[in-house]
Amino acid sequence: MGIGGKHFSTLSADHPSMHEFPDTVAIDVVILPPGPIMDMAIGANRILLAGTPGGGIRLERGDCLPHISVAMFPARREDIPEITAKVDRIARRCSPMALTIDTIAKHRVRTGETVSVFHIPRPEILQLFHKTVMNAVKSYTASPAGPEMFAGEASADSIDCLLRFPKTSAYERYSPHITLGFGDLPELIPGIDFPVRFEATKAAICRLGNHCTCRGIIAGFDLGAGQIAGHGRAVRR
Repeated sequence: MGIGGKHFSTLSADHPSMHEFPDTVAIDVVILPPGPIMDMAIGANRILLAGTPGGGIRLERGDCLPHISVAMFPARREDIPEITAKVDRIARRCSPMALTIDTIAKHRVRTGETVSVFHIPRPEILQLFHKTVMNAVKSYTASPAGPEMFAGEASADSIDCLLRFPKTSAYERYSPHITLGFGDLPELIPGIDFPVRFEATKAAICRLGNHCTCRGIIAGFDLGAGQIAGHGRAVRR
């Protein structure tokens, strides 16, 4: 993958980057939107930052990627290669997804602050991908280890968000979105006409940072990549 990190579809336990992780790592399996949607999210984030300097979330292509969370949990470092292999198999069997951003949604977090997001209606294919990934990785959920699980500093609210995900944001409560940042974003933004439709073809495992941002890609996957069959044709498994 060329967005925000390297592509390790079969990450090994002895890969150099693995030794840089703490024993327990806060990770997020995500869908990565295509470049134009990333740029649209970054532009909306800049509008928020203009109104709230130092607002806590500054989206970037490099180390704070716009993304759609699929499964968020703490994992043991030594389990990451197995988790990667399981997500890779699921991604290969999943077709690229036709997704839509239909509006800007806002909600208050436990601190009382407002968070603005691109709301994405939940199509069946994304719900199935979410459910399949959650079922595949739930046995790898590790005991939480505090802020050191995250890349950089992490607030108590970030830890709480990570640990509450299975109960408050998964399965029938799953509500896909792209977080834009803190603040009350106008519902009408010049240059953005809703609904915005796009095709998602990439998934990834990311390391979480403060505010459960996607701070870097541990492993990346092409949806529906398939494999080469014996007769030389690509098949989806």
